[in-house]
Amino acid sequence: MYSVPPYEFIIQGVTMILQNEICHIEINIDETYTVGSADNRHYDATLNPRDYRHNDLSKTLAIHISLYSKEYQIALIGPYHSYNSDCAVLEDDILTVLQDDMITQIKITNTSIIRHVLLNCFGCNFAIYKFKNGYIIHGEIEIIMLNFDLIKQWSFSGRDIFVTISNKEPFTIRENSICLYDFEDNYYEIDFDGNQLI
Repeated sequence: MYSVPPYEFIIQGVTMILQNEICHIEINIDETYTVGSADNRHYDATLNPRDYRHNDLSKTLAIHISLYSKEYQIALIGPYHSYNSDCAVLEDDILTVLQDDMITQIKITNTSIIRHVLLNCFGCNFAIYKFKNGYIIHGEIEIIMLNFDLIKQWSFSGRDIFVTISNKEPFTIRENSICLYDFEDNYYEIDFDGNQLI
């Protein structure tokens, strides 16, 4: 099974929590946020790397960062199909956030964007995980491997979308492979080079 990296990530209800030796981060979805509205709750920084407008279909992640000596509230505006479960990876003072086909890397000590990329992919993306020499993306149609520069190394697709209506886990990272079930209950196993084993 997937081994926990040298930081913790915990899903508590609708809050994703990440922490390491320098910070504690909580990520929620701000259901009330409207781009351009004066009635939004206060944020210390509002990051809108794709320049969403008032009438665009978007979703905002509320990111609370505690550096133990100071705290920040960040609004990260992204695609509507954004989720706050397994949406981020914390490495030292860099937070890497996945919002569908958008990945934003934030330097948590000053709330600045250090990198922002749009993925060339099909379907929605649900989750991001750090693993060995890069990041693995669990997408609806594709499983994607990125290197640490966020450049796609490979992708894998099945016969249907990687979600299930059974009790089977559609996506599991094991020690030597990634195990997948699709909507039709087809089973796949791939290695970390994207080659299908089963």
